[in-house]
Amino acid sequence: MLHFVINPASGNGKSLRAWNRIRPLLEQTGVSHAVHVTSGPGEAAAICRGLAESALAREQFEPGKRDVIVVISGDGTLREAANGLLGAGGGAADPGRLPALSVIPAGSGNDFARDHGVPLRPVKALSNLLEAVREGRVRRIDAIRFADGGAAINSCGAGLDAAVAIAVNRSPLKRLLGRVRLARLAYVFLMIRVLAAYRPAAVSLEVDGVRHTFRHVWLAAVTNIPTIGGGMRINPQASPEDGLLDVCVVHGISRLRLITAFPRVYSGTHTSISGVSFLRGKRVRLESASPLPAHADGEDAGVNPLDVRVEHRVLDVVV
Repeated sequence: MLHFVINPASGNGKSLRAWNRIRPLLEQTGVSHAVHVTSGPGEAAAICRGLAESALAREQFEPGKRDVIVVISGDGTLREAANGLLGAGGGAADPGRLPALSVIPAGSGNDFARDHGVPLRPVKALSNLLEAVREGRVRRIDAIRFADGGAAINSCGAGLDAAVAIAVNRSPLKRLLGRVRLARLAYVFLMIRVLAAYRPAAVSLEVDGVRHTFRHVWLAAVTNIPTIGGGMRINPQASPEDGLLDVCVVHGISRLRLITAFPRVYSGTHTSISGVSFLRGKRVRLESASPLPAHADGEDAGVNPLDVRVEHRVLDVVV
């Protein structure tokens, strides 16, 4: 059974338009499916947790008849769905007993889809999904677990990247550009605006018990996949399956240097720039003298300290 979870608020109605495009094609296939439309924040997590608890309650488990939850939305709703699954069974359920997770990308960033090879166009994404289900193509991935129990599946961070993500989510510019399929440009425009007023800070990063101190830090991005913010390859070597978190710290460079170097993040060639440092480990804790905005999969996560660890291979995805 395919369970489609649709967030109508995602992408300025993009998710509903995507569903309307794929629904006739899905019905032609005769594949058994159900539709769940969310009405507010947190509902996707509740729906997915309920589906997961039902799967765990079944007396007999048949791997060939496993449910797949297909999120038609952006990375924020996908994170909600993942949290619902990861919270089932008291948070310690066998991933193989839970429904698998998949996506028809309909957000502004779609980093999860991009880094997992899911086509960004709805019809192609549906074709890819149906093929993956037929072939039993499942990938077991890591998750980023926060000290408060929440999780992210793409990234988290503190500093400028979080400030930009929060500004994008609050700005009407994202919705306006989304109408002409240019929502990714909102990240670029708002990056420049936020950068003009942003003040870097001294940061202490503890990675697997080893403390690293950086001055004049613009951002610290902790990722499970290479990209953030709609295609910025901030940690090009990151893998969602290696049991490690990748950290990019941008520090000790001028505002002008940051602006001129910024385009290189889209190709991942910023790695050679002086003032860009990389760390890797299973647990990361970030502290700073002054509060820094934080994000989880591009959603507002308050302020630091940021304390996260990797959970190795805890979620199955069909991609």
